[in-house]
Amino acid sequence: MNGVINGKNYNASALIILITKKRRMIKQNTRLHLLTTCLLAGALYGCTAPKTEETDRSFVREDFKESKELKHAEEIVIDNLLHPASFRIMHDSILVASNQPDCEYLLELYSLHTLQPLAQLIRKGNGPDEMLSCSMDAHSNTTPQFYLQDMRTNTWYTVNIDSICKHRSLQIQSKFQYSSEVLHTVGLCPYDEERYIGYHMWYLDSKEFNNGIDSPISFYKKNENSGKGINDFTYFVGPANGALLFQHPSTKDIWALDIHRDLIRIYNDSLREIRRIEGPDHFRPQYARKESNAPIAFISFAGEHEYSSYIDYYLTGQHLYLVYVGSDHSEEGHLPPVEIFKLDFDGNLLCRYQADQYLYSISIDKDEKYLYAMGRASAQEEARLWKYELE
Repeated sequence: MNGVINGKNYNASALIILITKKRRMIKQNTRLHLLTTCLLAGALYGCTAPKTEETDRSFVREDFKESKELKHAEEIVIDNLLHPASFRIMHDSILVASNQPDCEYLLELYSLHTLQPLAQLIRKGNGPDEMLSCSMDAHSNTTPQFYLQDMRTNTWYTVNIDSICKHRSLQIQSKFQYSSEVLHTVGLCPYDEERYIGYHMWYLDSKEFNNGIDSPISFYKKNENSGKGINDFTYFVGPANGALLFQHPSTKDIWALDIHRDLIRIYNDSLREIRRIEGPDHFRPQYARKESNAPIAFISFAGEHEYSSYIDYYLTGQHLYLVYVGSDHSEEGHLPPVEIFKLDFDGNLLCRYQADQYLYSISIDKDEKYLYAMGRASAQEEARLWKYELE
C-alpha cells in the first residue's frame, strides 16, 4: 500500500514509521484517560465506559497558589557522554542516559557527583543484553525500578538501578511483548502480572474519526497481539492522538495526560473515568483529512495548527510535576519555553513554574529542592543538561 501525504510518498510501513518518529520527537524534545466500560470476557481484557463530557475541575493559571520563575540554571557537562535522547536522575546521585540509536551503547550510567562513568550497557543487536532500540521510562524518585522499551521488537523490560550498579551489567527482572495496537511512543502502564494498560493508537477523540473505538485506553494481556493493523481501520490518526499514562502511587487510579489537549483524565482500577482536570488554556483541537491518495485516510489537525500540551511528568513521594507546552501552533524549528505544574495527588494546584527555555526529560530530587532537565531552544540545537533550584 502506497500513498502520498502532503506531497511525499509513503508506503504502509512508512506511515507507522512517520508517526513513530513524530512521537519520538515528542518524547525527546517536544510534544488523565477517557475510558470506559466493560471488560470483554476473553480476549484483551479490554475495558470501555461511557464518555463523560462534564469537566470536574476547570482551572486557569491564576488558580495556582504560587507562581515562580525557573532561571539561572547550572549546566551539567559530562565530557564522555555519548549522544543522549533522554536522561533521568536516580537516587539523587546517578544519571541514567538513554542514547540515540547511532551510539555504541544505548544506555549509560554516570555519577552525578564525580561526572565519571559507572556503566555502559546495551549494544545494538539481537544478541544477549542487546536491543534494536532503547528508550527509557523512569518517572519517579520513589523506587529503584524503571523500564526500558525496544520499539523495534515491541518489548517492555523491567530493570532495577541497584542491581545494575551492583553488577555493572544489564539485569532484566522481567519482560513482555506488547500489542502492535498500542501507541507505544507514549509509553505503557504496567498493571499486574498478566496485564498492562495501553493507549489505542487508532483512537481519536472525535465522533467522525474515532475508528469506532469508544475508549483511548484498555487492559491488554502481556505477550498477546490483537492482530489488527492498518488494513482494519478507516483512518490513520497517529499524528493527532496520545496521552502519557501513570498509576497513582496509593489509590492506584490511572492518570492520562493528553499530549495534544490541556486535559487530564483520571480512571479507577476498572478503567472507568471518574474525574477530569482541564486547563489552563482550554483549547480543543479540530481535525481534518490531509491530502493523500493512500487507501487509508490520513487525519491530523485542521488548518495550520499543531497542538502540544503535556510532554513529560515526574512523581515524588508527595507531588506530581507536569511539563506543559500549551501551544496550538508551531514555528519552524522553534521550541517555546515550557511551564511546569506542581500538583498534589488530589489534583490541587500548588505551584506554576515558568521556565526560561524548552525543557523535557525532567527529574526531581527527593527533597524537592532541585529540578534536572534536558533543554534547548530549537530542534536544531544540541540538548544540554541543566540543574535548577526549585526553592
